[in-house]
Amino acid sequence: MIDAFTHLDLSCTDPIGDMEACMAGAGIQYALAVETWKGDNLPWLHRMMESGRSQFRLVECFRPAQTESYPDMLQNPAVVGLRVRTAEIPCLQDVASALRFCGKWLVPHAESGIGPAAKTLLKVVERTPGLQIYVPHLGWPVQDKAEDPEWEGAMAALWQIPRLVVGISAIPHFSRRPFPHTDVEEYAERLREVFGPGRLVAASDYPLMEKGRYTDYMHLAEQWIRRAHPGAASDFERDIAGEVAATQPGERGIEIE
Repeated sequence: MIDAFTHLDLSCTDPIGDMEACMAGAGIQYALAVETWKGDNLPWLHRMMESGRSQFRLVECFRPAQTESYPDMLQNPAVVGLRVRTAEIPCLQDVASALRFCGKWLVPHAESGIGPAAKTLLKVVERTPGLQIYVPHLGWPVQDKAEDPEWEGAMAALWQIPRLVVGISAIPHFSRRPFPHTDVEEYAERLREVFGPGRLVAASDYPLMEKGRYTDYMHLAEQWIRRAHPGAASDFERDIAGEVAATQPGERGIEIE
């Protein structure tokens, strides 16, 4: 199994060791460690790179003032991609081309909802065909504790991008019910219908969850994805595992009116 989106618990004396222990307990072989917007975990992510810990891959945050540094940074095999706010995607310019050239992933953040994010992503793919995109957190189906009315239409539109995958992650963030969050499972089922299991990835969003339930949340996300299709894997998962990802055609989704 792979955890395709996690942070680090900086309240621990050894955040990396804590993450390794969580992974071992859940049977997770690889994890994608993502920089926070505050950047407070970045020194630990750099320590991961310097130590050569092979079970981790990294995503750093895009900051427009540092644009010139990203093409070189993307050459590092430990770096899988860049996390970008929707409002800053137009600032990527040559960085988007560098992402595509290096085979790395754009990881957007839908701070204004998935509707505006989807429109921006479709435009950037027109300018940079073949760009790989990873949309985490179920595409943010809930905004301000209410269902996002644009979610279904936006996710159907994003299906048109062949090299786009969606993360089943941050499950408790979108739920009004206790574990196993059956209200959120409905979103996961809809995504499975539209994208197919090969374009969905399981992730935790650790430590922003119930302490001590890392294994439960990883297995829950995996169960929702693989329920009818055991063994399916996405190119994104193969990238995290360090394997060469072969380009696969997107699975046909169903039409949403």
